[in-house]
Amino acid sequence: MGGRNGETMNKPCVLIIVDTLDIVSLDFRQTLDNAGYATELILDSQAALDQIIYIKPDVIFLHLDLPATSGTILYQSLQNDERVKDIPVVALAAYKEVANRLFSFADVVLLRPVNHERLANLLSLLCSIDKPMDQTPWDALTGFYTPSFFIARLNQAIKKSHEDGMNDYIVFSINLDQLMKYEKKFGKEYRQQILQGAAKVLKKVLRPADIVSRFESDQFLVLIENAVDRYAPVSIAERMQFEFDEFLISSGLKNRLNIEIGVLYCTDEYDTTDEVLRDAELAVEMARKTSRSDYRILHRSPSSHANYFVGNKSLFSA
Repeated sequence: MGGRNGETMNKPCVLIIVDTLDIVSLDFRQTLDNAGYATELILDSQAALDQIIYIKPDVIFLHLDLPATSGTILYQSLQNDERVKDIPVVALAAYKEVANRLFSFADVVLLRPVNHERLANLLSLLCSIDKPMDQTPWDALTGFYTPSFFIARLNQAIKKSHEDGMNDYIVFSINLDQLMKYEKKFGKEYRQQILQGAAKVLKKVLRPADIVSRFESDQFLVLIENAVDRYAPVSIAERMQFEFDEFLISSGLKNRLNIEIGVLYCTDEYDTTDEVLRDAELAVEMARKTSRSDYRILHRSPSSHANYFVGNKSLFSA
């Protein structure tokens, strides 16, 4: 990779672009250096794009500390330049109004404060996925993570849950039933428009830190880590359903397309990603048989791997 030699050749490179050079950005660079990354740090400027092309980083990290994006030339260039469009962009902003402007081109947008170790873990997942050099961990159609990234993050959530037994997590399985028939009837582009519309709904409802991936052709999976409120899954599912209904109404599909949302609450009872994905599928099957206004949470019993407790707007325990 350009701009690197010696032992750094085998290290993933993170290019950190800052709008102001301060102790916070320097500390973050030190965190990544200690984690084994090759890092380059440059100030936002009109010349920065040339430096990006020369360095050829694995990930571009925007560390924005000012209340306004001064000099938007670089950000526009990141969005439009074909030479860097396949490089993942992660943005950390100190102000919400700045973060909102970055959603149009950054793959992950976070709002400070965020723990530096958490950021390092995120970058490690971006850099460690086994993928061809010309691919990123994002689905080109929806902008969400690929299934391989989702599995990597889910595996991390399982391990974290086992470490202290307190890090529960939630998996939503969202099925767009009968979507394939619209491709047969109206063509591939029409089906893609529906998928992109559903993706916009999820981006509106969920947080930037939540992990979303499109599995197979007509299913989305959502991973929400560090669950602390056992009533939250139903609230989130209800808001998803409301926004999906609004989307279906505006698209003229209200009575022609079903969107089922399975809700799986996970604890340290799960040992593998296959177990979680199997129960996520079971959760959406259960949602298909249940009234949409009566969400149920699937939860594996602590006493047996064969039994499950299903809660109606709450979570039952053994």
